[in-house]
Amino acid sequence: MAQAPRERLNHLLDLAARGPAGRAALLSELADLLLDWPADYAVAMRGPFEALFEKTAREVDAATRAAIAARLDGHEELPVSLLNEFYFEAPIALRARILALNEATDGEFHGVDDVDAAALVEAARTMNGAFADRFASALSLPPAVMTDIFADASGQSLAVACKGAGLDRAAFSAIALLTSPDPARLAHFDAVPQAGAERLLDFWRARSG
Repeated sequence: MAQAPRERLNHLLDLAARGPAGRAALLSELADLLLDWPADYAVAMRGPFEALFEKTAREVDAATRAAIAARLDGHEELPVSLLNEFYFEAPIALRARILALNEATDGEFHGVDDVDAAALVEAARTMNGAFADRFASALSLPPAVMTDIFADASGQSLAVACKGAGLDRAAFSAIALLTSPDPARLAHFDAVPQAGAERLLDFWRARSG
């Protein structure tokens, strides 16, 4: 017999207390549940499970998130705040969907104060390995997000951050090429929707450490 929602939630919370392996199993079970919601579970019960899913996604390693992200593509019922958690590990099609959902989301962009594009380009030219920290400080990004942005060899995450912060294409192009010589990285800037980038940047800035 299927578990009642409260029993299932208690079981999942027990998994969360079992360390990294337990949290990986928890994330997988939550994905199973949210992607195939039981007919006898009230829709109003999704909230606690989605909150636990979002929290757990922050606590597992990138490989675990990537495995789950591959399962999320095409599921329109998932809230954008939840999908945002998987952006860095998401396949290309899901990344595009996440940006489109952020573009279509109502809400005020909180903005980044006084980003000096010229100073950032100069820092990228002269600071070498220290530039990522300078970039994070200028955009008010937590260290974990900064690491993910610069670990993205495609340059798409950097394009999102730059466009969301109001930098123009010239500034992005200079920063992209000064931090990695691959010219293919430059193609992402024009494809990133403006409001989508702003709201995803807002989400990243709100992340804790």
